[in-house]
This record gives sequence, C-alpha cells and structure tokens, in this order.
Amino acid sequence: MEVMVLKISAVVLIFATGMAGGMMPVRFELGEVGRQRLVLGNSFSAGVFLGAGLLHMLPDALDQFSGFAGHIEYPICALTCAAGFLLILLLEKALLGGHEEVGTARSGNAFYPYVLLLVLSIHSLIAGASLGLEEAFLASLAIFIAIIAHKGAAAFSLGVSLRQGELSRGSHVRLIILFSIMVPVGVLLGSMFSSIFSGTLDVIFEGIFDALAAGTFLYVGILEIMSEVFEEKQHNWAKLVLVFIGFTLMAAIAIWT
Repeated sequence: MEVMVLKISAVVLIFATGMAGGMMPVRFELGEVGRQRLVLGNSFSAGVFLGAGLLHMLPDALDQFSGFAGHIEYPICALTCAAGFLLILLLEKALLGGHEEVGTARSGNAFYPYVLLLVLSIHSLIAGASLGLEEAFLASLAIFIAIIAHKGAAAFSLGVSLRQGELSRGSHVRLIILFSIMVPVGVLLGSMFSSIFSGTLDVIFEGIFDALAAGTFLYVGILEIMSEVFEEKQHNWAKLVLVFIGFTLMAAIAIWT
C-alpha cells in the first residue's frame, strides 16, 4: 500500500513539475541568476542520477537477471544497460547534434524542438516503467527523487526550445502536456506489466527496464548534465559539493534497500 501511495504521489508531482517547468518560458525569460540556480540544481540532480543508476537500478537489474538467466555466462544485464546508454546517445548526438545548455535554445532548426521532445520522452518512458515495476518502497523513492530532480530543468529546456521555434501557445501547451505525461504513462505501463505477468515474465520485464533505466540515468547524469554544468568555470566547488550531496543521498537510501 505504501508503494502504491508513493507511485500515485510521484505521478502527480512529476506531471506538475513538468508542466511548471515547460510553461515557465512562455511567461518570462530566464535571467542570469535564474540560469545559475538551474545549473546548481542540475549539479545536485547529476549526483542523484549517478547514484540511482549505479546503486539502485543496476544492482536490482543484476538480481532480476540472475533469477532467470543466472546460468548464462554472457553479461546480459551489462549489455542491456549499455543499450539504454547508447540509445540516448544515438538519439541525442545523431538527431539533436548535441544537447544545449540549460536556459538557452537553438535556432535555425524547425524540427529541433520535436526531436528534443522525442529524446526526453523516450528517457521518461523508460524511467517511468522502471518506477512502475519496482515493488520496494525505498527503491521506488530513490527512482522518484532521481526523476523529479531533473524533470523541471528538462521541461524548461524543452519549453525554451518550443518558444524559440515560435510555436503557437496552444501547440506549446499540448507538447508540454505530452512530455509531462510520459513518466506517468511509463509508470502505468510498468504497473500493468507487473500485474498482468507473474513469475518469470515479471522478473524479465523488471530486469530489462531496470537495466535500460540504469543506462539512460548514467548517460543523463554523466554525459548530459555533468558535461554541461562544468563547462562553465564558475562555482565549480559548489557544483562538486552538490553532485556529492546528490550521490550521498542515493547511497544513504541504498543502505535500507
């Protein structure tokens, strides 16, 4: 019951955070002070993503894979994790041509906002499915913290990109809603898989989505967030401290999982 309450609360909060972040660029521009706060907030979320991927999702995936493929010597779990990592790498670097800094937008490409929406949505679906499949309360809490820590900044970046693309307000709202519901849809799909399938199939789905989510979380935490926040040389010590705080939070939760 506690896990179900957490998941319902997580769905509501994640959706609200996505909507708030995505609609913010419609109302006002993000100033230098606000952008710096987003960068510092992203530093914390980088540590959370790193800790969630390494200390929660990947060990859970290893446990699940050992339950149905423990007799196979090939590192299937590591391969699936790498597939999640490479999937986001492919989408972002090949389709987007590299990610943009928080609070900025890329001009001259009318399709860029839609491709960015696709990349962020796929990551959100995988993360949401992993949360939906998780049955342990503290592990679910760790995944929720990791998702919501970056949801607002990701939605804001998408909102800035949509505004730069000069979309109508109606189109802007619809696309932000579409992005905001991706995690809830993922949670619903994960919960459906967990309730429909039982035994080995349930373990297989949970292991696959945990491993995929671990790969996407490691990519987002290391290559997307850290590479951006440390690109500027200001406040590096503050950024490092926040990364360590985020990682330590995930490490502390792992003690009881």
